[in-house]
Amino acid sequence: MGLDRGPVIQSSGNRKRIARFCLAGAVILGSFLVAAPVRADTIGLQWPQPQGKATSISITYSYANLLDGTFLVITPAELRAATEEALGVWASYAPLHFIERPDSGPDVSDQPYAADGHPQIRFGHHVLAEVAHGFYPGAEGLAGDVHFASGIPWTVGDGHWNYLEAVTHELGHALGLTHELDEIAVMNPSYPSHRFDGLGSAHLYSADIRQLQGIYGRGVGSVQPLNPAPEPGTSLLVVTGIVALAHYRRRRCQISARNTGAIDPLCCRSEDRK
Repeated sequence: MGLDRGPVIQSSGNRKRIARFCLAGAVILGSFLVAAPVRADTIGLQWPQPQGKATSISITYSYANLLDGTFLVITPAELRAATEEALGVWASYAPLHFIERPDSGPDVSDQPYAADGHPQIRFGHHVLAEVAHGFYPGAEGLAGDVHFASGIPWTVGDGHWNYLEAVTHELGHALGLTHELDEIAVMNPSYPSHRFDGLGSAHLYSADIRQLQGIYGRGVGSVQPLNPAPEPGTSLLVVTGIVALAHYRRRRCQISARNTGAIDPLCCRSEDRK
């Protein structure tokens, strides 16, 4: 008989609220996870919308230690792509503009810290007793942060440890959404639900959209990532191309000079004129 352990919503005083996406126990002779029923939890927290509902707001995000290369089955590039896809799914139905910023703040943990201008949503990982958890919006630095368990063999969409599914769910909490118990939804308190199948498959359900728009109103937002540095291989190709082009132009100039006796000062170096 397996031990089922469903998601829990916990409170730590009046300082923070955290939604946990908990690890369910293995079921004997089965390879699926089942979440135990939980009660609905109305939180009522959201990121401020100074101009009112359905108006555009900006929410900053960063990668704390998520892209440090320690996840064994998923690459930093896949993590970034899946995270941006999840952000984009939520931004498709509400005027939320997610803007990546360089990370700042303390090492990733569940210890409260002051906001102090740090990104509102920080993605990171550390040792957890559950699969992942997301903190609801608020004024503290920990508010909005999304954490994943370090010791899990995450994948993008194959098998139990579906990062794309987990990050989409936890982002819902980071935006203020609670678990949905009555209808099919990304925000159902169960993991995994096996509804996503690799990059490009993330989506929301009607119940998710209603809850999101009930908080922020209807609209369309965006995801604005920082421009990543070119990969070393790409940089090498660019340099090689520039060198090859320069060599071609010089060779062409030399041939033209021999045939016509004319020198083009714009493309020939001094030694080409001898």
